[in-house]
Amino acid sequence: MLLDAGFTLTFYDGERIAACAAQAGVTVDAGAIERTERALRIEIQERQGVPLRTHDDGGRSWLRGVFRRILELAGAPGGPEALDRAAEAVFHAHMASNVWRRIGAGVREALGRLREAGLVLGVVSNSEGTIEAMLEDVGLRPLFGAVVDSTVVGVAKPDTRIFHMALDRLGVAPSEAIMVGDSPTGDITGASSAGIAAALLDPFDLYSWVDAPRFDDVPAFTTSLLSGARAL
Repeated sequence: MLLDAGFTLTFYDGERIAACAAQAGVTVDAGAIERTERALRIEIQERQGVPLRTHDDGGRSWLRGVFRRILELAGAPGGPEALDRAAEAVFHAHMASNVWRRIGAGVREALGRLREAGLVLGVVSNSEGTIEAMLEDVGLRPLFGAVVDSTVVGVAKPDTRIFHMALDRLGVAPSEAIMVGDSPTGDITGASSAGIAAALLDPFDLYSWVDAPRFDDVPAFTTSLLSGARAL
């Protein structure tokens, strides 16, 4: 089984972002930062037939804009220059040590259940070369037989090669695998084009038009898969 990282396994860490902003002179509540997720994801959602382009420059421009918008949505005080400065501080901290490090509720336990059921797990992420270190830091890395970061390998989803790299490392054929992630284009179209079944995590019901099984999160997907309650 292949899994995406951000908005699948881990989510942005309000405390870490708030601390970075504070160092730049902007005070914002960590809880308010984490509560921006729904509003942010509605704003950045993919539209049918219009893929979301986040990694044209390795994700740097997109990330800067996302961190700036998170601060705005969280009600961070200050004018444009202050928010720009705080967002830049968050971006630089992220590039040094990924701030998308808050493990999703029930994710660790779900991964354990999948491994106990005999599945081999891998991560395929469009990231900035920081995913493997982040997974080590939060204690998830030992659960995965392979971690493929787009910046490290030089290929980004939805390019089919990145999925095949992960499967080759796991020793699994495409027909025996499934990809789980939150991106219709990156995770679903990319995996499907690689001959891999796919499931979409769509907790805010944004993607009814996607032709794939949809679940709220990794624990819900895991329960369905292991119970055999839903065809995948």
